[in-house]
Amino acid sequence: MKYILSLIIFLNLIFNVFAEPIKNNEELYQVKLLLISHKDSNYIEYDENFVSDKYNENKPIIIKDNNCIITSENQCIKYDLDYKLNTFNEYKKILEQNRDYTVLSHLEWVQNTNSKNHIKIKTGYDYSDEIFNEEVLIEDIDILSSGSISKYEGTVSIFKNKFFNAELILYERIKMKSNEFFSKDILVLKKFNIIQRIKLNKITYIDRDNFGLIVSVKKIKDDI
Repeated sequence: MKYILSLIIFLNLIFNVFAEPIKNNEELYQVKLLLISHKDSNYIEYDENFVSDKYNENKPIIIKDNNCIITSENQCIKYDLDYKLNTFNEYKKILEQNRDYTVLSHLEWVQNTNSKNHIKIKTGYDYSDEIFNEEVLIEDIDILSSGSISKYEGTVSIFKNKFFNAELILYERIKMKSNEFFSKDILVLKKFNIIQRIKLNKITYIDRDNFGLIVSVKKIKDDI
């Protein structure tokens, strides 16, 4: 945690820009984010009162290639000036050198603020084989989704009201230990719905028990 905060403070010294109010004319912004894990365990202790949340997907946009641009049809296509954009590649390398953190996802894209885009996140440990081989129990199929059953799944959105906001809807699938010696573990689901005000051109770190989100939003200048 201290390492991350030190890194964020250092990176923010590069920008030193305060939050901007919304403007009338349409502008393009680059969004960069890293989803990291600082606790790799896939287990929680048994809790007889634990009730899994239901998984729900909100028509996400899939980023296949970083620094694509989101269209009005909710697709992310190649941005012609992507090669001129700064990236989180170096920050990712720095984090990967620290054994206390695992980089789960690195996403970057270009958008305007006329609509609220839901960018897909699907990453982390894959429980699919354990479920298929019945090594872990599923008591509620509503915690599952299509495709692989990953530890983390959800969406992230960047939008403006008066100021910029990041909204992270992230589902964490984790195994709950059985309270009986010979019983199998149970896969459960917890939903995180986080809305955080962020500052333009500054790096924000959103921290939770098992994961953290590093996000930056930067206006793309006309003369890029």
